[in-house]
Amino acid sequence: MVRPFSVDMLRQRLGVAKFFLNGDEKEGVITVRPKLKPYFKHVTSSENGIIRVKMERTSLEINDPEGKVMAFIDYLDGERTLEEIAQKCQMSTEDAWNGVQMLNQYNMLEALDQEPMGLTEREQLRYKNNLTYFSHYETLEESKYVFQQRLKNSKVAVLGLGSGSVIAAWLASMGVGKIIGVDFDRVELNNLNRQFFYTEDDVGELKTQATKRRLEKLNSDIQVEVHEKEIDSAAFLIDILDGVDFVVNAIDSPPVQGTRFVNAACLHHRIPAIHIAIGNTIGFFYRVTPFVNGCTDCRLLETIRNDASALDRMRRRVDGTLPKVDFGNPGFAPNVATLTALVASEVCKQLTGYHKGQQQAFTIWDVHSFQLHGKDFPRLPECPSCGSARAQQSVEPCSLAEIVDIVEGMHAR
Repeated sequence: MVRPFSVDMLRQRLGVAKFFLNGDEKEGVITVRPKLKPYFKHVTSSENGIIRVKMERTSLEINDPEGKVMAFIDYLDGERTLEEIAQKCQMSTEDAWNGVQMLNQYNMLEALDQEPMGLTEREQLRYKNNLTYFSHYETLEESKYVFQQRLKNSKVAVLGLGSGSVIAAWLASMGVGKIIGVDFDRVELNNLNRQFFYTEDDVGELKTQATKRRLEKLNSDIQVEVHEKEIDSAAFLIDILDGVDFVVNAIDSPPVQGTRFVNAACLHHRIPAIHIAIGNTIGFFYRVTPFVNGCTDCRLLETIRNDASALDRMRRRVDGTLPKVDFGNPGFAPNVATLTALVASEVCKQLTGYHKGQQQAFTIWDVHSFQLHGKDFPRLPECPSCGSARAQQSVEPCSLAEIVDIVEGMHAR
């Protein structure tokens, strides 16, 4: 795919330029010293009046019959001010700023501020490859260091340290400043087929303690806090999640209610969360931004409202007639590794803002075709957790019997 580009397109950025060139801002813009990222010097060529910029997934073509645009690009060396570049190219400062802004839209320029942003020399070395990765997303306004600093300043809670232990390892390696782990289980031999953050030496040990020890060995610069208890209420999580920036929910017990406890506590603190699960042929993760998109109760209501068999199972769960059958855990190491990596990547995007992340909140991953399918669950006014019918008197979610009653009321209308 080739995207066209021309001097006329630069002029279309005039509205942005006027904002910066009016009044007191004028001097600040003129003294800006824009610099083309070194990578683009090696992938930019000019032939027959056309500049071609090779990018990873596309090419950018710029019509330049007189060679003026190429001259302009060559002067973006970080040594010359915008005013000096404009004079060299015999153009107005306004047009020069428009050109800078357009190139900035394609992430072709380095950030104006290249200070390490609170990162120690050790951290700059440790996260060197992170910084190389983030430099692709760097713009005039945000440097690669800003993204890494946001990770350093973040606090993430990982609930469930089965597959969650792998996610915690991804987060620690990326440099998330504080990780809080919650679990009540011990490492078992049959965990090791997929929970490869543990070893045979850890069998019999509490997952919280094994995870804490391994994370601190993986990255001694971060903080690790663990809590050894089964999540049996939203209230249990209230103090633990206070001040947390993001929650990863990887618990599978108690079924249904466990996720609802997490959802209620996250809504209480207004903390965004990702809920994760995996089966034989699909895995999924569901991002909930409190009171923006539908919460897990919205999804539950929508699911059982549109699936008669799901509603029947929920009725039987409520009245106690649903058989408690354990079909085993379908987690398979390559699938768990892939899904947890996708989740960790999504968490990083949400924490740093270097990319907007998955467009739709609910993502299904097909383990055989490797395709990702997305959908959204809207906030439902009937939702007792985040809708207009939300109960204010308790942090705990309503009962599953009430969920069934709500769905039956929706059917009746």
